[in-house]
Amino acid sequence: MKGVDIVVGGSIGHMSGFMAQAGRLVVRGNAGDALGDSIYEARIYVRGEVASLGADCIAKEMRPEHLAELEGLLKAAGFGDDDPSTYTRYGSARQLYHFHVDNSSAY
Repeated sequence: MKGVDIVVGGSIGHMSGFMAQAGRLVVRGNAGDALGDSIYEARIYVRGEVASLGADCIAKEMRPEHLAELEGLLKAAGFGDDDPSTYTRYGSARQLYHFHVDNSSAY
């Protein structure tokens, strides 16, 4: 992903959002293993369960601007009835941007 917005009406499989650099991925269902592995600045929103997170991907706070962003994405995709507060936001922990010996096991 390099700036595209994707809204998935159901679930996604393993390694979704791998090395996503920019853009937004909205998942109305569940996510498989290694979600967002090696993610950069993309934002991922998931309504269902996440099997596991990939390297450097973490759950993040859902602030008011993210709720508004998600509401707009859902509405544009025809899912305006979804409640944005039922989603979890995921993104980069920013630990893999630059090599650091303490993070070598994650590479």
